[in-house]
Amino acid sequence: MADTAAVKNRIIILLLAILLTVWSYLFLDTVIARYAYRLISASDRLMQATSDIPDLLLHIVIVITVLCWTGYFLLTRRGVRNRQTHFLKVCGTVVPIAFISKAIFQYGFGRSDPRAWLFDHRLPRFYWFRADAGYGCFPSGHMTVFAALMTTLSKYYPRYRFVFLGMLPLLALALIVTYYHFLSDVIAGAYLGMMVAFLVDDVLLEPAHGAE
Repeated sequence: MADTAAVKNRIIILLLAILLTVWSYLFLDTVIARYAYRLISASDRLMQATSDIPDLLLHIVIVITVLCWTGYFLLTRRGVRNRQTHFLKVCGTVVPIAFISKAIFQYGFGRSDPRAWLFDHRLPRFYWFRADAGYGCFPSGHMTVFAALMTTLSKYYPRYRFVFLGMLPLLALALIVTYYHFLSDVIAGAYLGMMVAFLVDDVLLEPAHGAE
């Protein structure tokens, strides 16, 4: 399991994530969402493009999970057990767990999304245990899944850590600018994804790491 220093670091990250999420919820979310809407609505082409973006997250999760576990079983059947197989195992577990976790939290918090606020005038607050359209944007599912994926990639392939983690701010910007999520949704999603990655790795791979 995680050592004492790691636990302390995760507590600090938790407190920081809570602070940033609350600050964003109270002071920044609607300001940024309104500005993003004005920016996009100034162009009819951009407005149409952002409205037609399909939600492919579930498909992405399925593809990554199937590929990882297929690669894992093919390699281990050949007797290969190394850092790559460890990565495939943890990644094939992290991604679906991150997706399930975000779905549970989104249903529990039931927050209305920026579009429901901008177009339907629903207050951007939490409507507990709501699963219908326009609710359940907290935390961001895309950010949760990709934060879990990129955290796992950065741990097993640290040479490219800055590339992997650098993709997350770009994803966050895209989610906010297209007003699919508030800033606080993205912050919470990033934290949830990272914690899923850390916890799954602790549970599945700590013994394997020591054996290498």
